[in-house]
Amino acid sequence: MNDKINSGRIGNIKRDFQQFWTDLVSYYKLPFSWQTRTWRYVAAGIVLFPGLFFVDPFVRVLFAEIHTPFLDGVFSFAHWYGKIHLTLDSFIILYLIGLAIRHDTLRTAGWKIFEGFAISGITVTIFKSLFGRWRPFTGHGSFAFVGPTFGPNVHLSFPSGDVGVAVAYSMILAGFSRKRFWKGFWYLLGALTCLGRIYHDQHWFSDVLLAAVISISVGNLVNQSYTRKELELQSYG
Repeated sequence: MNDKINSGRIGNIKRDFQQFWTDLVSYYKLPFSWQTRTWRYVAAGIVLFPGLFFVDPFVRVLFAEIHTPFLDGVFSFAHWYGKIHLTLDSFIILYLIGLAIRHDTLRTAGWKIFEGFAISGITVTIFKSLFGRWRPFTGHGSFAFVGPTFGPNVHLSFPSGDVGVAVAYSMILAGFSRKRFWKGFWYLLGALTCLGRIYHDQHWFSDVLLAAVISISVGNLVNQSYTRKELELQSYG
């Protein structure tokens, strides 16, 4: 009996890794499935995006002028929300408990959190390493890039890693609820992390925006992938 249970758990783990690989490949293959209209929007975005580098200094000054003890507290919490500890702890707890008690919903919830974190994290890290942008507090300006690099951290501003973690986490958790209140609650926490990175002078506005776009697209892909999987299982049932 125990051998069958352990075998079932191993099978679940294998299927989860296969699902992760499928979703990872699907994410990077998305551009090949875009229609001409989508490509036009993407091309326009790529052309217009560098214009935000002119806006970045003005946004930085704006945020520098609104510091208050209350906002310090709000954005300190947002800073914690964007760190990997919350995401990894949620993944480990939900996934291991789900495996231990053979609760598929908990296990899947934990794995979705991991997928969102991993795919967005890989993508954000690729961009960071390719561009090597100076962080705003260094005083080098919004157009300062060193090119391909693996560090130090002051060269890894574009896009924001904390925003990537927080928004992906929020997108996955929002996908578990159909109620607008809870969806809005998780989106709000992600938005606060976005604003907090600018508030603390760790990132430019454009850093935050690109990270949010990446993580929203990852979250949507993961949520839709598991929705299709659930519908397929129901049809077979």
